[in-house]
Amino acid sequence: MLTSAISWIDFSESDRRKMIEVISLFRERETRDELGLGSVRDTFAELFFPGTSTLQTRARYSLFVPWLYRNFETRRRGQTPYVVRLRQDENRLIQALKDAGEEGVIGQRSGASLQRYPSSIYWNGLRQWGILRYAGSQSQYHRWLDSGILTTSQHTEVNDEPVGGWGGANWDPALPGAPDGFPNTAVFALTEDEARYLRERLQLSCPTSLFTTLVERCDPVDGAAFIWEHPQASEFTEEQRQSILHAQVFSTLMVGAALLYNLMLSELTGTQELFGVYEEALTDWREELSPVPYWLTSWDRRAFWRLVHANGHVPAFTVQFVDRWLDRLLSEGRIPDVSRDPTARALVREREIWLKRGRSRFESARHRELWSGSSGTAALDYRWRIAQRLTNDILRGLEA
Repeated sequence: MLTSAISWIDFSESDRRKMIEVISLFRERETRDELGLGSVRDTFAELFFPGTSTLQTRARYSLFVPWLYRNFETRRRGQTPYVVRLRQDENRLIQALKDAGEEGVIGQRSGASLQRYPSSIYWNGLRQWGILRYAGSQSQYHRWLDSGILTTSQHTEVNDEPVGGWGGANWDPALPGAPDGFPNTAVFALTEDEARYLRERLQLSCPTSLFTTLVERCDPVDGAAFIWEHPQASEFTEEQRQSILHAQVFSTLMVGAALLYNLMLSELTGTQELFGVYEEALTDWREELSPVPYWLTSWDRRAFWRLVHANGHVPAFTVQFVDRWLDRLLSEGRIPDVSRDPTARALVREREIWLKRGRSRFESARHRELWSGSSGTAALDYRWRIAQRLTNDILRGLEA
């Protein structure tokens, strides 16, 4: 029988401190969407940092991938399918980056058993940035390569099989050339020309995005946990600062629901020490918002929803849950003690049961046993951790 991954045999202060450290670690890494807030989160992430994903690591992959593919278009087809040859080259790239001692290598640990390679992770972002011009999917592109008809003069519909010769170059003609020895030798440091190229692609493909503002006006920054902590926020446009405020309020207020969810699970599973940890975390969260800070008192919730609906699709039940949670927090002019508030508890319970049905941890003992002790407790950063590194790569390349 499976049991909770974390348990205690006493209630010593040293154990409490250790567990607080563990929960802090979970907050940094545990990002599961237990309460169905992903549609709002992803709307802001895409608004701020278009073309990114949570699996991306370094900016030069946006050049590595097209370099690999463009090389295939000039090589003789042979008998080996291109998808196999791509994996071979991507594995060479993994090894080259590991040999160079680089950080952020996709496949650092998995190696040849990697499930998602950089070509898959970066494909959609390359299209959004205008580096990839091919009209079809990645699998359609592979089939086109295997067809041996390496010409772009014939037009076919995107949904046809294969989508070959869609009527233009598959890759941006201005793409810088691959360095000698690639992919058998590689590093993440961008040359000045490469960094300038990526900045120009952002300027052309998403000129009003926060991502573009960062590479145009700001310096590299390390240590800012959230975009609203950026030391050069004054360089952002007024519209961007307003969008960031909306994202900050949503992240700050909704993390309370995630902490309450975990507190209620610790209560159900009888893990007394975890209950104490989450109770303390909720107390800290409430104290940070008491008295209600100025940026929250001036917040326009209607403007928040207008922005969200203009840039993404959020299910009606998600809007309803968020509004009911916010109403409970803000209706009395002070943040209530949600750990003991029956209305807040009912909201979280009903939301999780509605989302998961038979897999609800509130309803299913078996699924409660699979609970690790922390689920979805990370404050929303809207891919800032990823974007910060990508931005720094480009800015440091420009400095080179």
